[in-house]
Amino acid sequence: MKKLQDQVAIVTGAASGIGKGIAWLLASEGATVAIADLAQAAAEATAAEFAAQGLKAMAVAMDVSDEAAVEAGVQAVLAAQGRVDVLVSNAGIQIVHPLHEYPFRDWKKMLAIHLDGAFLTTRACLRPMYAAGRGSIVYIGSVHSKEASVLKAPYVTAKHGLIGLAKVVAKEGAKHGVRANSVCRGFVLTPMVVKLLPVLAA
Repeated sequence: MKKLQDQVAIVTGAASGIGKGIAWLLASEGATVAIADLAQAAAEATAAEFAAQGLKAMAVAMDVSDEAAVEAGVQAVLAAQGRVDVLVSNAGIQIVHPLHEYPFRDWKKMLAIHLDGAFLTTRACLRPMYAAGRGSIVYIGSVHSKEASVLKAPYVTAKHGLIGLAKVVAKEGAKHGVRANSVCRGFVLTPMVVKLLPVLAA
């Protein structure tokens, strides 16, 4: 039997990049994976790609910075699958500027997606997890969860914050059978990074 047989996982930002890779791994281990992404067409294409490989997946339109969209997305997964066993909070973007020139609107957008998104999806998934007495939440951090880089003030701030959130969820969730961890990955050449390379190299 596969490690995640009959389990249901939600992966945010899963239509491409790191999220897609995580979703594929979970599905290959037997999970039914909800491909949650702001880009609905891309999420549907990824779910269809997985299905063509004999993997179980469904597409869910989700703007992780929007409370109503997150609640509706998680409810759609529960309605279709009856449970949520795993949440991988992965959705993220990158906007780079020197800190002294950083537009406040971009700062707020970065924190909304990275931190508000992690909070909203966590809260929505904790309810069914607590009711079931089990669950696992994984926050996709970064080397920037522990270190800093120039031009990335809100990204570094958010990735540091995810470690704090994971610690709180681990303490609150323990008595309900829910675990929380943060994976602090290194550099990954994703489509998002490729777009930024000319800026970062300047």
